[in-house]
Parts: sequence; structure tokens; C-alpha cells
Amino acid sequence: MIHCTGKSRQFGLTLPELLVSLLIFSMISGAGVVALRLAIEGREQIQIADERVRKWQVARIIIREDLAQIALRTVRDEFGDPLPGPFVGGATLRQARLQERANERPLVAFVRRGYANLDDVQPRSTLQYVEYLARGEDLIRRTRPYLDAAPGHVVRDRLILDDLNDVDMTFLIGQNSRGLEWADLWPKPGGGNAAPQAVQLSVEVDRFGRLDMLFWVDGA
Repeated sequence: MIHCTGKSRQFGLTLPELLVSLLIFSMISGAGVVALRLAIEGREQIQIADERVRKWQVARIIIREDLAQIALRTVRDEFGDPLPGPFVGGATLRQARLQERANERPLVAFVRRGYANLDDVQPRSTLQYVEYLARGEDLIRRTRPYLDAAPGHVVRDRLILDDLNDVDMTFLIGQNSRGLEWADLWPKPGGGNAAPQAVQLSVEVDRFGRLDMLFWVDGA
């Protein structure tokens, strides 16, 4: 006769143990999802900041190169009248503009050298008319194929900076005991046809607040 000394038992999880396990698993999964989302959002923010910095660097290079190659050549408007000087900015430029476009505020206009014309293919000089203007929340660089304007002439606009709360340009007159002296228009009264010593671009953006960028003018 065979006698059984014990009973065989089946081991498993009770319902409370299963519920606790599911709770722990859900907490770990939730933490992983949050960490992944934060990583993705952080990467997107870095990309946005990197793109913004890149735009500012490109804008600085473009403006600096323009001001470094100024040619003191006065241009004429579409009616054949010359502008007040070879370098015109601020209120003086806005008063001289006979054809205003909606939502635009001219900041500065001048002629620059170095307009590439390889092998003289195009019937034009190597000088180029350049104008910077504020349009809404954007800073625009405007050029045209020929120096003097003509009725119905075609212009080319390039976006330099966007999402600006405010933008303005001032012009360095000189220095006194209180520091640098700036004017909000050019040519200054009695200043002749010379270009300013420097140009200051002031912008205001949500992320950085007010920023002032100083550009020295070639030959000033």
C-alpha cells in the first residue's frame, strides 16, 4: 500500500498581487512615455533655437557685407529726381519716397559695390542699389537690377529676419563726453553727402527682448 505524505500544490499570483504588478508596470510605462516626450520636445526646442541663431548669424553677415562695400553714388527715383544723398536713412528716406507700399517702413538706402557680373554677361554695372525696410514683423532687404528707379521697375525682396516686435535703425554722428551720439535720420542737417560712421540695428523679439547690433561703415 502506498501512502501519500503530502498534497501537490499549484503556485501562482493572487488577484491583489496581480493588481499591484499591473500598477507598477503602468507607472514604469508612464514614466517612460513622459521621458520620451520630454526628450522629443527638448530636441524640437534645440532645433528651433539653432534655426533662430542661424538666421541671426546670416542676417548679420548680409548687413555687414552690404555696409562694408558702400559706394557714394546718388541714385534717382522713378521721376528722375535724385535722393537727398548717396546714403539715406530714417525720416529723410521716408520723406523722399514718393511711392509708399502698404505696411512698409523704409529704414535705409544706399549703393554697394561688388555686385557680381561674371564676364559682363548682364548689361549692368557691378554696383547695386540696396534698401532695408520693415514690413509688418519682418526685416526685408530689397534690391533692383539697376541703380536708378524707373516706373514699373521690378524689385527683389529677401526676408532677413522675421517675428520682430519692433525694428529700427540709427546712425552714428560722433562721440561726446556722454558716449556715442546717434541720429534717427541721415543725412543729418548740414552733414553733406558722407556716410555715417556706423549703423545700429535695434530689434525687439519675444525670446531675447531688445537687441542692438552695431555695424561699422566702410571708409567712414
